[in-house]
Amino acid sequence: MQNYQSGGRTRNIVNIADVGNGGTVAYTFTGTTSAPTLPTDGFANYGTQENLHVLAKNNGTAGDFRSQVWVYHSFSNEWAKLNIYDGTDASNGAVVMQCAALNPGPNAHHGILQIAGAERIYVQCYLFTTTGGAANVEVWLGVNTI
Repeated sequence: MQNYQSGGRTRNIVNIADVGNGGTVAYTFTGTTSAPTLPTDGFANYGTQENLHVLAKNNGTAGDFRSQVWVYHSFSNEWAKLNIYDGTDASNGAVVMQCAALNPGPNAHHGILQIAGAERIYVQCYLFTTTGGAANVEVWLGVNTI
């Protein structure tokens, strides 16, 4: 029997690193990474949902983590940094996620970003610092349409 899937709205958050299963980490960063270049980089936006849920957890006790979210569209065959419009000053800038370490750690942050129309999602770590020992940052990615 075939499982029917409409690709329509999903109220529950779907983990795009392992669709159908929860808890799977999309990225574990231990240093900086480069920007995406291939159309297969990152993760597919399951069912072309409208919202991206990002949870970043810094497991260190010192240091900092900053990343940017990239989205891919096949109409252009290009990756682009996800921007967000700030109505308070009419600016349009790239989304930056930051998750500093705490002592005692860990420290986690959750954010919801609009990604309507994006086909793939990639997280690039552009700043990773640690002080006094090994650490990592785990990032989970989920999508839904509320």
